[in-house]
Amino acid sequence: MPELSRLSLSVWGAAAVVAALPTWALWRERLASEEFPRSHAGSDLIYGVVGLYESGLTLSPFAPLRHDLEVVIETAEEWAVPALMVLLGLLACLGRRDPGVTARRVAGLLVLIAAVELLAWSHGERGIYSETVSLFGAVGFGAVVGGWWITELCLLAAAALVFAASREMRPLHEMRPVTGNKPGASQAGMVWRRSTAALADYLIVATVLGVVVWPVWSLIGLGSEFRMGYGFLGRVDVLQSSAEPVELAILSVLFLYFWVQHALWGRTLGKRLLGVRVIAASTGGRLGAGRAALRTLVFPLLALVPDIGLSCLLVGGLWMLLDAEGRVLHDRLLDTAVVYDRVRDAQPRRREHGRR
Repeated sequence: MPELSRLSLSVWGAAAVVAALPTWALWRERLASEEFPRSHAGSDLIYGVVGLYESGLTLSPFAPLRHDLEVVIETAEEWAVPALMVLLGLLACLGRRDPGVTARRVAGLLVLIAAVELLAWSHGERGIYSETVSLFGAVGFGAVVGGWWITELCLLAAAALVFAASREMRPLHEMRPVTGNKPGASQAGMVWRRSTAALADYLIVATVLGVVVWPVWSLIGLGSEFRMGYGFLGRVDVLQSSAEPVELAILSVLFLYFWVQHALWGRTLGKRLLGVRVIAASTGGRLGAGRAALRTLVFPLLALVPDIGLSCLLVGGLWMLLDAEGRVLHDRLLDTAVVYDRVRDAQPRRREHGRR
């Protein structure tokens, strides 16, 4: 177990405090918003008008993405996920031979949260733009460039402190002999690949629902209920006893998209683009229909469970900081793993007798 110098320990502690500032700011803002209607009776109607969205009827997959990203980031801040991430990274560094891999992973995740938060807030409820503003247009780009707030700066500062702490710990690590394979190092780039693959799958499913399912829904006279602009997290509730037909349609598309592809090939379209696949960790083969179904129920459908589902997934994702192989909690519990797809569509070749 590597020993931390006082300087490294102080830097890690400072990073945890800085990463916790967005959570403190969020709760302070909530308390202030609860106190405002009491002292300004009737003024909350103004906020109701300012916070109005459009109808939610849109074919763009980026409209639901903005709403869902806002929910994810707010949940992460509410449960102090950035600060918890730094603390778990510190524990992982104390128990691993190579603290540099863990520190770079923590710093990268903090930067990712800052970037996603900036995009979500600039185009969401806290921003001044409606969902019709293009995420990649000139106006949207200008909003992002000029929208750096104290929250994003705190996350970036925490990432810089974590990276600085890893540099301080590196000499202690290099004095130790290294033997055998290092699964954590081999999985160093998997976090970015998995995140990007999940984003690609999200956009694909949102496009299918908006371009294919919504017109069909309109033909049978139910199009007004299909409002993809509100996103999945704010639109679907998997625990409802009396689910509406539109919610059942969304759940069915989500489940079939992930279940069928993981059971047959171990790869969704997003994973194909990023060159990764899901395997059974014990055998290295495909998951099979049963395990693929269980994995789909945990991810992504668990995120649709209100109040606790998304929080459980975020905490489960942090497990990779402590896991020896860099696996998230649901992969560890289901004995699955996401690996690089170095051999694509490998099939045993059969020899045809009598032919050369």
